[in-house]
Amino acid sequence: MTSKDRRATPRFQPKPGIHVTYGVTTGVIRDLSLEGVFIFDSDPLPVGSEIIFTLRVGDQDISLEGVVRHSVDREGMGIQFTKVSPVSKRRLRIQIASLVSAPSQLVKT
Repeated sequence: MTSKDRRATPRFQPKPGIHVTYGVTTGVIRDLSLEGVFIFDSDPLPVGSEIIFTLRVGDQDISLEGVVRHSVDREGMGIQFTKVSPVSKRRLRIQIASLVSAPSQLVKT
């Protein structure tokens, strides 16, 4: 972990076809960890927004709740998971175990 990367868990690149659905929006994932996800979205929610969403992996849905911690206009948003059921946590761990580490994506300051 670099000095600018404050994440407690590593991020992973999603496999093709993994996406997130919230409201009427479907977003592509840039990276995923046990504690959060970055979603590409040209109109991201503002920082502090609470969100209930579904991570779709193949034929399996993983229900999650989180809060937007990072939002970049016309790019996307980073969401920290705040509520993950035991079943969703198990499914998330299984999916992450099959992924490749994501390259470092440092925030520009």
